[in-house]
Amino acid sequence: MEVVAYSPEWLPQLGALARAHARLVAPASLPDDQTVERGLDHHHAWPFYSPGMDTSQVRLVIEGDQLLAAGQLGLCDHGWGYGAALGDGPDWLHETHAVLFWLFAWPGWPEAIQAAALLAATTVRQARAEGLPGLEAFRGGAGFLPLGTQCSSRWPHLFAPLRAVGFRQPRPLVVYGGALDPSSLPTLDPDVMEHVECHARRGRVEAWLDGVPRGVCDAEMLPPVPTEDRFPTRTTFRPNLDINTPAARRPRRRGGNVLQWAHIRRLWVDNETRSLGIGRVLLQTQLQRLADHGGTHWALHLPEDPGNGPAHGLYSQFGQVLDRQFVLRVSF
Repeated sequence: MEVVAYSPEWLPQLGALARAHARLVAPASLPDDQTVERGLDHHHAWPFYSPGMDTSQVRLVIEGDQLLAAGQLGLCDHGWGYGAALGDGPDWLHETHAVLFWLFAWPGWPEAIQAAALLAATTVRQARAEGLPGLEAFRGGAGFLPLGTQCSSRWPHLFAPLRAVGFRQPRPLVVYGGALDPSSLPTLDPDVMEHVECHARRGRVEAWLDGVPRGVCDAEMLPPVPTEDRFPTRTTFRPNLDINTPAARRPRRRGGNVLQWAHIRRLWVDNETRSLGIGRVLLQTQLQRLADHGGTHWALHLPEDPGNGPAHGLYSQFGQVLDRQFVLRVSF
């Protein structure tokens, strides 16, 4: 096995490797080679990381002319230790931190899993040599997958090579989402609607109560994602989006073969006015607005912390759990 820098002649195999992982998370939205190529330099779902990708390094583990594993290491400014587990020592706050945006290896192939461990170890050594306090894995995810996608629970073959080189303290995230179907949105409380005014500006919806802004829901429309109607005949996991859904309930598609994802980036309500239904109004208003602009699906990531119980209850009313994902970390 040999660790080499990425070059364009490896794009077909890298694209196939990306699609092998995408099939396990969102089989209706598989990136083509051009999407993968663009995603190495720019992250649509997480623009914060795109500057880090400008100086990132994509490394491959090869054996002869066969690609076994691949990953992308970058440096980002103003890290806040998102992968840190509760009670895990001092706050991991620093201006520059290293991120292993993604690490992929062919599922079910022992040599590929060994290659992933080799690549992970090489990445850890590089970050340690730079004098950085640690390294996060899958924070932000891959730029060529819908919504980035952190280390999905549907990729269990990746956890062993990451743990083998010291990655621990997984921060669990729940991914909520669903089809943008205005007819299926919950009914809002008329008493709340009588007192709350919603104002939209760009991607934001603001909730005003008695002339004071009390909450905001921020969203962005992601680039359209081509769909693929061919699915693997055998898979360890049942797809979420969703060849098993009755035809009458399948997501609407733009142009018949394109999904238009919307990413809910932020939903916040003032502490003084929580439990009044303002968050529910904000989310419904934003989802209706996104549907009116051609969106077919929405999704968001929410840390699986005990303090987020009310938020989990809210999002479960509007969608379903699409996946559980993880950000991992190794400290030096």
